[in-house]
Amino acid sequence: MNRVQGVVKMYARDKWGWFYLPWIILLSSFLVNLIIAAFLPMDEKIVTGGLMSIFIYMMVAGILSMFQTFPFALGMSVRRHDFFMGTMLMITLISIGISVILCLLSFIEGDVIDGWGVRLYFFHLPYISDGGILSQLVIYFSVMLNLYMIGFLWASLHRRFGKSGVYVLAIAGLIIITLLLYMANYFEWWPSIRDFFIGFTALDIALWLLPITVCLSVGSYLLLRRATV
Repeated sequence: MNRVQGVVKMYARDKWGWFYLPWIILLSSFLVNLIIAAFLPMDEKIVTGGLMSIFIYMMVAGILSMFQTFPFALGMSVRRHDFFMGTMLMITLISIGISVILCLLSFIEGDVIDGWGVRLYFFHLPYISDGGILSQLVIYFSVMLNLYMIGFLWASLHRRFGKSGVYVLAIAGLIIITLLLYMANYFEWWPSIRDFFIGFTALDIALWLLPITVCLSVGSYLLLRRATV
């Protein structure tokens, strides 16, 4: 456990990447949207997708964790298992912390300062905020963890098989997606797909992501065990 904590401390030393930069990116997006909203008519609500910036950043952080921290950790004689467990603990703690702050900002925006006085809804988004604060907490946490693991898995694949492995997977994925889209159009599946998903809440979808995230984690660990530096 001490070695796992050591990996967490190793990550935590990068305060800029983990604690400052995500919020600089998000709050910069918020400030731009707030300024724009201040000059627009207040006839209707203004809803933006700027909140996604911090989630996309966490996917990038997942990639950087493997490319930057993994070689350094092995150079410090950290076992691959300990590196993986420390990484999972770090991103779990970060995801919880960010999710709590986002929920607080959503509450302030939706219930305390309604739309920041300009009817801007940057944090308190429809559909996501329908289930209350606890529901939002789970949604933010699940999505953030999932995106981080997507980035981490991609980087693990690159470490294990190099560029060729990434290219093969990307081409195979593109072919599969193209075939599925063609079949959906040919067999007219889109109405059925829409009807299937329309009954689910954002929380339902977030809960679906959790087992997918577990699978991504397992795949990352298996690749990490044989990844080269």
